Amino acid sequence: MKYIDRGGEQVYCQPFEAKGVHFYGFLLSADMGVLQTQLCDKYLNDPSGGATKFRPAAPFVLLAFCKLDGLNSNAMPYKDYGWFSEQETAIWVLTVDEQRDTALWAFPYIWVDNPYAMAMGREIYGFPKGLGAFDIPDSPDNADKFSVDILALKTFSPETKGTIERVIQANRVSGSGATSEWTEVGDAGKAILKGLADAAGNEDIWDDLKLAYNTIDNLIHGRVPFVFLKQFRDVADGTNACHQSIVEVTCKMTKFHSGGLLLGEYEVAIEELASHPVVADLGLAGHKITPILSYWNYFDFEIGPGVEIWKAQPGDK
Repeated sequence: MKYIDRGGEQVYCQPFEAKGVHFYGFLLSADMGVLQTQLCDKYLNDPSGGATKFRPAAPFVLLAFCKLDGLNSNAMPYKDYGWFSEQETAIWVLTVDEQRDTALWAFPYIWVDNPYAMAMGREIYGFPKGLGAFDIPDSPDNADKFSVDILALKTFSPETKGTIERVIQANRVSGSGATSEWTEVGDAGKAILKGLADAAGNEDIWDDLKLAYNTIDNLIHGRVPFVFLKQFRDVADGTNACHQSIVEVTCKMTKFHSGGLLLGEYEVAIEELASHPVVADLGLAGHKITPILSYWNYFDFEIGPGVEIWKAQPGDK
C-alpha cells in the first residue's frame, strides 16, 4: 500500500542526513543481568517468542547528549522541503545478535526537542523517542553542564499530575577543557573500544573473533548498527499491538570532523521518576554516577532503510 501524505506531514521518507552533529558521550557502568532481562529479553527476545536472541555485550551503557545543526530527508520531494535542527539525549546499550554474530546498539530511552524527529524516529524505525528540553554546550571547550527536562510522573497514583522534571544531568565537578586528538573516525573508534574494554573489566566483550573483528571494523569505518522494537497499540484493545517487529538499521558516518576526550571528572545525576525508572531499567549503581569515560565527537551521518528481522503475524500472542 502507498503511504499517503497529508498537510502538516511530520513523517518524511528515509534516508535522512544529519550535518554538524555535536556528540558528547559518557560511559556508565551497568548490571549485565538487568540489561539482559529489562532490555534484551523484554524488548527483543520475548516479543518474538525466541525467534531472535540478543544479549548485552558488556556491563555498561552510553549516555549521549547531541546537538544536530541540520537534519533533512534525502528523498524526493522532501529533500526540497527544508531542514530542521535538533537536540537529543539518549541511552545507548551495545547488544549482540547471537544469530547473526553482530553487535548493535539499542535505545531504552531517548528524548528530542523536535516533534518531526520524534514522529519520524518512532514511526519509521521504532526509536522510543519522547520530547524534552535541553541544556547542551555549544563547544567541548565549555562542556561543563548538560541536562534534559521531560514531562513525567514522579509517582504513580490517581492524584499525580504530570510535571516537568530534570530526568538526567551531567556536570563537570573538577578540571576543565577537552582534547582534540582524534582526526579520523578510526581514532575515535579505537579510543571508544578501549573504553568499552575497560568497562567490561575481566569479562570478554565478545564471544568470538569473528564478532570482535566485525565490531571493530564497524567502529573504524563509521558504521553504527541499531536494533529496535517497533510497535503500535491496537485501536480495539490497547493492551495489544496492531504492529510489532524487530528492526535493524545501520547509521553511516559520512564525515568525521574531530573529537577527543572531555577532561576532568564528571558526575551524572538521574532523577527517580515512576514513569521513567532509568536506574532500575539499566541496573545502574545509583542515582549519582562517575562516568568511566567522557568524550566528544563532531561528525555528519546518514541513516537509510532498515530491515525487519522478525515481524508478528496475525494471531500471534
